[in-house]
Amino acid sequence: MDPIRPAASISPVSTSPIMPLRPLSDGARNEAQTSRTLDPAVSLDVKPEAAEAKLPDAERRAYVRDADSQSLVFRVTDSQTGEVVMQIPDEIILKARAYAREASVSTGERIAKTA
Repeated sequence: MDPIRPAASISPVSTSPIMPLRPLSDGARNEAQTSRTLDPAVSLDVKPEAAEAKLPDAERRAYVRDADSQSLVFRVTDSQTGEVVMQIPDEIILKARAYAREASVSTGERIAKTA
């Protein structure tokens, strides 16, 4: 094991003196403040007629219990075609859970070992 050596001295990045910042003039300050104005992050329409004007829903979202794996599944389906657009968890995971459920020994069951 190597002995611990002192760190080498590191020279500073810059040896020039630090220049103080000068204050902004009034014109530059106003310009800087107006350029920093941001749009609102969220807009909300609270008029009563806005609640009635519902957009047509092209997708249907639902929670379903998978019969084989006994898992809760979130599905987004296309309401026109009935095709599953997105599913959480994926179909492969549901099949793996169903396989694990079938392969596991339930509580109270005994396995007879024979030679």
